[in-house]
Formats: sequence, structure tokens, C-alpha cells
Amino acid sequence: MVVYDVSDDKRRLRLARTLERWGLSRIQRSAFTGVLQPARIKDLERLVKTIVDPSTDIVHILPVQDQDWRRVRVIGRQWGEAVVPGAALLK
Repeated sequence: MVVYDVSDDKRRLRLARTLERWGLSRIQRSAFTGVLQPARIKDLERLVKTIVDPSTDIVHILPVQDQDWRRVRVIGRQWGEAVVPGAALLK
């Protein structure tokens, strides 16, 4: 899972497009999820550091185990077509 707060529109758009190219799906405006191998997470971290300004932006890259995803509960409408793997939609 990647969650971010990027102050500059251009950097924020570049980050979002990068995450999408890496196969991650948007689940909120500033939150993406997907499956990456551990080595790819390190590569993504290095790439994100080239995009953001650490003095004004913040990015959280949160590795989440499969068993944790299965316990996720989503309340309300899904963001676009993205669905959290294994999540139950609660209405």
C-alpha cells in the first residue's frame, strides 16, 4: 500500500501515474494498493525519492501481508474500479 500527501500538483500527478504504471490500483485519492515483490518495493522506494520533495511531501510505503488484506473491511462505495484484494464491502 502506498499513501501520500504531495503538495505540488505536478509532482503529485507524476507520482500517481508512476504508481499506476507499476500496476498499483488507486483506492482513495492519495492511496494505492497492489502486489509487488520485496525487491520491487525497494526499487519503488528509490524511484519515489526522485519524484517527491522530502521537505514538503510525505509518502508511506506500507508492506501488507495477505492475511492482513483478508481482514480489511471497506465501508461505503469503492473508489473507481479498484478493489482491495480480499476485502469485504460492508454496506
